[in-house]
Amino acid sequence: MHVDHLTLACLRDRLDGLLGARVQRIVLPDERSLGLELYAGRRLQLLISANTQHPRALLVPQKPRRGVQSATPLLLLLRKWVRDSRLTDVTQPPWERILTLHFEGAAGPCRLVAELIGRYSNLILVGPDGDVLEAVKHVGPEINRYRVTLPAHPYEPPPQPPGRQVPTAVTAQAWAGILSSVEEDRPLRRVLTSQLFGVSPTAAREVAVRTMGDPEAEARDAPPHGVAEALAELFSPLEDGVWNPHVALDEQERVIAFAPYELRQFDRRQPVPTISEAMWRYFEERLTTDAYAAARRRVQKLVDDAVSNVENALDQVRAQRVDQDQVDALREAGELVLTYQNRISPGATEVTVPDYEGQPRTIELAPDKTPVENAQAIFERYRKADRAAERIPARIRALEADRDYLEQLEADLALAESRPEIDAVHEALVEAGWTPKKPQQSSSAMAKRPRRFDIGDFPIFVGRNAPQNEQVTFRRGDPDDLWLHVRGLPGAHVIVKSGGRDVPQEVIEGAARLAAYYSSARESDRVDVDVTERRFVKRAPGRRPGMVTYRNERTLLVEPGLGP
Repeated sequence: MHVDHLTLACLRDRLDGLLGARVQRIVLPDERSLGLELYAGRRLQLLISANTQHPRALLVPQKPRRGVQSATPLLLLLRKWVRDSRLTDVTQPPWERILTLHFEGAAGPCRLVAELIGRYSNLILVGPDGDVLEAVKHVGPEINRYRVTLPAHPYEPPPQPPGRQVPTAVTAQAWAGILSSVEEDRPLRRVLTSQLFGVSPTAAREVAVRTMGDPEAEARDAPPHGVAEALAELFSPLEDGVWNPHVALDEQERVIAFAPYELRQFDRRQPVPTISEAMWRYFEERLTTDAYAAARRRVQKLVDDAVSNVENALDQVRAQRVDQDQVDALREAGELVLTYQNRISPGATEVTVPDYEGQPRTIELAPDKTPVENAQAIFERYRKADRAAERIPARIRALEADRDYLEQLEADLALAESRPEIDAVHEALVEAGWTPKKPQQSSSAMAKRPRRFDIGDFPIFVGRNAPQNEQVTFRRGDPDDLWLHVRGLPGAHVIVKSGGRDVPQEVIEGAARLAAYYSSARESDRVDVDVTERRFVKRAPGRRPGMVTYRNERTLLVEPGLGP
């Protein structure tokens, strides 16, 4: 579920009514969250979290409890700059999932920037000079050379993706222009999220429903005037401030979605007084029922550290890439120096000779070397560059495979339903060499057993982490069995044991629903799931457990769930 630009804009309008409120209390409920008690005639509790799985900002009905017992550098600075200060402004950059709270206190003016952007979420305290005072997550140049988030460094906002259009400026004519470069069968929702600023998947599905009555409608079937009108209707509260917060419910009356507008994409929906109440009802059930939250947070920190190390290594290796044209130019330079050595005067620092196409080429020389020695030195540089040209792409592929594996482990952790499954992620990090810390070994054996479901008389095995995926696919799966996996995202490997029989379509769809449910797309309304025979699934060369390639697949669009 997405705390998107519109959701934060709705909250911003509510917080605008609290300008002048005094900050009475500051707590850290966990390592990535912040609770502020604001007094504006009555006490109000503001919770802001940079949790990578559930980033959010909302007014909550009860005081956030202190979860971090020691006084961290961030907490000490918040006490100095923000406690007893007044909230003077609340701003939001155009189309961003960022909320900035401005405070004025005894220490001077400061800003608290809440960047609620998925795995890159952060809470950053910025001083009056624009420099970072402290942040929940430090991002050094070894992680992101273009945007450093460290104390005493200038705060830089995240860059916006290039080539997108402003949704409020989309006319029927502009939409027709966008469609001219879109693949014929691409869903409208995907075109909206990729071409427009500030449109989340939830908002995109809402536009598709309001335009075509179908969240999966194809973009080319959508009337341009209808798309423009739906966008204008959805984003009009940015101008008139008339919000209409809603929640969507499942058959058990559980909240499955929220938005600052009527969720017509859901049959069961109801209005709520504020967007904070909508978010609270959604997140309360998902977060307060997690009995393993502390253990999950500890392992998530290890995963985050490993991801940072891998991305840093990728940046360094990519910077060493050698263009093949440069390699060939070195070889040619050495050959030309040998060919035209009689033209080179002693002590020369360069020589200009015809290249193989008859064009003049100037080659730098070492004045203290003979022509043959210069050629040998150039050939040595050529051999080094040639080796790098062969070695670096393989190293990049290996690091990208590590990054994919870490994304799978992150999904495994988010979906873990027991302490053994959390420990299994920790153990995988240890086995991969990303952390020296050892998890408790006594409970992790339970996490090695895949889960079994039965639809009719067809057994279905579901791997809920990387080692289980390896076991399900290559130990339990036979060549004639069906193999399923969510398309393009981390998730479970699912095997349908066919026993040599044809598998009914309702069984395949039930297995696809399981694959979607046990994936990082669990909270989505509809998910693409690939189906192929197990014989067409191969271990990815040199990759970690559970990482595969496959072919001859067909794709089903299903709703995540545990039932057939």
